[in-house]
Amino acid sequence: MVKARRSYRAILLSMILPGLAQLYLRRPLKGIIILLGIATAMLLIYANSLPVNSWHDLTRLDRTETSPDERGATEQAETHSETDDSDSAKDPRQWRGYPLYTSDSKFMFRITEDVESHLVDGKELSAELVREFRKHKVLVYKGATVSTKKEGAWWLIDDYYQTYSVRKSEYGLDVYSTAQWRFRPRWQFKITGLIQLLIFWGYAVIDGWIERRQG
Repeated sequence: MVKARRSYRAILLSMILPGLAQLYLRRPLKGIIILLGIATAMLLIYANSLPVNSWHDLTRLDRTETSPDERGATEQAETHSETDDSDSAKDPRQWRGYPLYTSDSKFMFRITEDVESHLVDGKELSAELVREFRKHKVLVYKGATVSTKKEGAWWLIDDYYQTYSVRKSEYGLDVYSTAQWRFRPRWQFKITGLIQLLIFWGYAVIDGWIERRQG
């Protein structure tokens, strides 16, 4: 008769990577479930820490984004003037989000002036383009950013409250309002991921201690 014995190697494997101990103890289904649980938790933590520039971003538990309320947007709209281009007019509350899907939904106006050179990827909207928007009764907020979707033909302008699509045509630059699916990092989901990570990691270590290896 083969006697089952406790394996301290299994405990060490669980500490290194949860799920390895279960594979070592010949419990493949349990090991795969634990590995998937750990992977899902790490994905939750990473996605809700974006943008990640250092390890500090992964461990920080404060809010990763703020959403201005409608009252704040209304107040800013009332205080904006047609000629106010100062830094003090910028809205300090940025609506951080990551576009998953974008589609043109409604034609708004056409820009016939030669301002294409002002549509620079990753840069803030130029004063010339802000004036073009306001000339057509569209209030674009200070600090709006430009992102290139198709070089020389399609750009997105994101001002935190609304996203505009700019497409080049033979008559000029056509501006559309857009429909977007966005992902916004949430600190609540990040904490959920951390709790899930601790639960699966702790279970893997305890299970590696309790289980016995045959032979």
